[in-house]
Amino acid sequence: MSLRGEIQTMPLADLFQWLELMQKTGVLKLSSGQIEQQFYFSHGMIATATSTAYHTTDNEENVRLLLTEGLRWPEGRFEFIEAPLSDEVAAVNLYLHTQQLVLDTYREFDEAEEAARAMGAGASDASSLPPAPPPAFTLADGLRLAVVDRMLRGEVTVPLLPTVVNKVLEITRRENYSMRDLSNVILTDQVIAAKVLQQANSAFYAAARQVDSLPMAIQRLGSQSVTNIVLALSLQSARPGRDLFLSHKQQLWQRSVVCALCSHLIATAVRLDRDMAFLCGLMMDFGKIVLLSLIQDVMAEERDYQMTPAEVIEGIIETYHPKVGGAIGEKWSLPAPVLEAISYHHTLASAREHLLYAATANLSDILATALTATPPDAPDAPPFLTPEALAKKPAAGLLGLSITQIQSILGRAPECLKMAREFVRK
Repeated sequence: MSLRGEIQTMPLADLFQWLELMQKTGVLKLSSGQIEQQFYFSHGMIATATSTAYHTTDNEENVRLLLTEGLRWPEGRFEFIEAPLSDEVAAVNLYLHTQQLVLDTYREFDEAEEAARAMGAGASDASSLPPAPPPAFTLADGLRLAVVDRMLRGEVTVPLLPTVVNKVLEITRRENYSMRDLSNVILTDQVIAAKVLQQANSAFYAAARQVDSLPMAIQRLGSQSVTNIVLALSLQSARPGRDLFLSHKQQLWQRSVVCALCSHLIATAVRLDRDMAFLCGLMMDFGKIVLLSLIQDVMAEERDYQMTPAEVIEGIIETYHPKVGGAIGEKWSLPAPVLEAISYHHTLASAREHLLYAATANLSDILATALTATPPDAPDAPPFLTPEALAKKPAAGLLGLSITQIQSILGRAPECLKMAREFVRK
């Protein structure tokens, strides 16, 4: 058995705890920059650890040092290979309890931070760490690790793209296709056809005059914009059967449309591909919706988990939606800028070739948070988000947005919320 992924989307504290819970034997390789660490596990306990940065680490103190360093890494990769320990490693087995070692490390972080505050030196590096696991195993931990277990085993059900989306994609990928072909597919779903026509006539797309036919609407919007609209409309449909999180999913999807429209605004200002930016904003949080379905499946198998507090569930989906969303994006063959926006919109430093699209998604997320906190009838820009405040956000700096551009974006941002509400209304 081999597992691999990125530290940015898989908190190491959860990974270590999962290895102990599953009583795994093998080696966990962690790498960041030029440094590589290897933690050797024996039935879930840490036997020893090595690092390219040190000559020897065959004692508990040095293993703790490596764990401390690893937990501070903001980015990197992991790989776990399940295999028997070599005779050399077995000979120095330290039998360290994994969870206790992680808890001790976090306690040392907390103590260092308290000492720094007492001396007036400010917060320590602990502020950059993920939340520490709780001192005692609870039902909430059980749910979290059950979700982690399914993700690591690749047992997350990736939704199939709706039929109408597949047909639209099939047509638009051809070298030669007609607007009539595209119109005929969209007309198979009257709700989608009506929405496409509505969007073509909306102020958001700067409609100068009304169009009253679907081919004209498609011509005005362009095939990529139409594809994005069809995708947005198709993916909001609920799965069949009872859905414990239906209301939450609907709220998330409306927020995703707000992000998509805000991304479109931002991309227009900085001259990025607006359709690509729209798709980045639309899909960056789709992993949350899939995670809610996964959590419901886990709850159906273990009914005690249904008593898990809402804030715990929210914490799970906030932590793991980039990883799940990335898996969905790869399965659907989404463009590389969208995959980076999904995976790194919360960790911009990890973005690679498409940083500007990740930054656009990040900024749209900030705008959506402010917009959804605004009373529905508020006429002004989002509260507590002045142009000066938004200009200080790292994403705004990366995009090179001026105060004038930010003022324009904030001025039009409420339109995004209004349009999103109309967009998702059936």
